[in-house]
Amino acid sequence: MRTELYGNAIISAGAGAEARYSLLSEDAASAGPLGCELYGVQVEMGTETAGRPRLTASRASVTELLDRMVAGGVTPIGLGDVVDDWLNR
Repeated sequence: MRTELYGNAIISAGAGAEARYSLLSEDAASAGPLGCELYGVQVEMGTETAGRPRLTASRASVTELLDRMVAGGVTPIGLGDVVDDWLNR
């Protein structure tokens, strides 16, 4: 699994809290029987980290999700709900 920093967002200007968003990727050899590269997302904020690997085989789709996450200031606590909504759109 590779982790590539995608972007940052200031969550609380007064408290100086910053979230870091990363693109997760797993090459075809590691993906098992699927045989294609798979992508996911991760968000870190302070000591909290949440990630959802293996969401899609489309890099374009997962970068669209990351763009929305950065713009919306998604935190590790909210990642699961955001991803679930994105998958069920």
